[in-house]
Amino acid sequence: MAKTIDLTLVILLVILSFLGLINFFSASYYFSLKNFQDPYFYFKKFFFKITFLGFLLFLIGNFLGKKLIYYRKIFLFFFFLFYLTIFLGFLPQFRWQESVARWVNFGFLSFQPAEILKPFVILFLIFLMTRIKKFSLSQKIFIFLIFLFLVLIPIFLQPSYSNVLIIGASLGTVFLKSLKSKKEIFLSIFILFLVFLTLSLIGTSFWQYRLERLISFLTQGKVFSEKYLQVEQAVAAVSSGGIFGKGLGKSEIKILGLPQMLTDSIFAIYAEETGFVGSLILLILFFLLILRIIILGTRTKVFEKEAFVLATAVWLCLQTFLHIASNIGLFVPTGVILPFFSYGASGQLAIYFSLGIINGFKNG
Repeated sequence: MAKTIDLTLVILLVILSFLGLINFFSASYYFSLKNFQDPYFYFKKFFFKITFLGFLLFLIGNFLGKKLIYYRKIFLFFFFLFYLTIFLGFLPQFRWQESVARWVNFGFLSFQPAEILKPFVILFLIFLMTRIKKFSLSQKIFIFLIFLFLVLIPIFLQPSYSNVLIIGASLGTVFLKSLKSKKEIFLSIFILFLVFLTLSLIGTSFWQYRLERLISFLTQGKVFSEKYLQVEQAVAAVSSGGIFGKGLGKSEIKILGLPQMLTDSIFAIYAEETGFVGSLILLILFFLLILRIIILGTRTKVFEKEAFVLATAVWLCLQTFLHIASNIGLFVPTGVILPFFSYGASGQLAIYFSLGIINGFKNG
């Protein structure tokens, strides 16, 4: 087994997945019973659609990661496939909900293309940068910005600014990794900062609800109080957990009702039941996972592998931070799922698949 997998990575993945299963069962039990008269309704979906299928995709990713360059055409095919499906969300006949373009619905299957796209868009840029490595800095920046806008603008218009931030940061990591001098890196960082600042300003001015949510967060609910309800209840749940928590299955907020309890606010349930100690253990586990994948990347001198590992580390780190920070009142709610814990198959499966690719680097 040691010859085909990285034991440390797999152990961390199994532990986090197991904790995610336990926490999700606890969080979804009452909600499932109340709405579907089946206490296992959402748990069964979570297990089969995320945990089981996730480990299957981990194995597929592991297989493909062993010969990353050889299977380049496969990765490029899926990049174009999922990139094109993003635009289907803007068509009424393919929308999952009338006002939401983030989801694509084919009737028998619904998913979020921007979530699934993440590993493939990272790989596409990596392959692109290897083709233009001899270009001048100005040419590289121009090509990168064109690609960045082509990818981010349709996601920005869905609207899904959290994914814009995560994908943009991951792609920025790949681009910076392709540069050699400190001067080139600092200049590129400044340009990236201007890009995200511009998108942030446009986003808060073009979509009124975002500005209201931001104002509500900054005023702690004194203005647009209804926009602060999720933060207020999540923080109350986390605080009530104390040092050791109330115990598994004993969350009170899941009975009272917490907005987006199974997705955006799942950490609040975990913190309420396991307390500060359990939350600290979870943070350590995430830190060890991210550290491990970085170590696996630095062991290879192949640009494609190093860049993918670093970009994935930034993706997981940023996604975990945004979720937890919004649950403890340090950041405005972004709708970001917590890896291995939240209900959201598209995003979770992309994570499992990406970790499989990284594990495959061990023998590639």
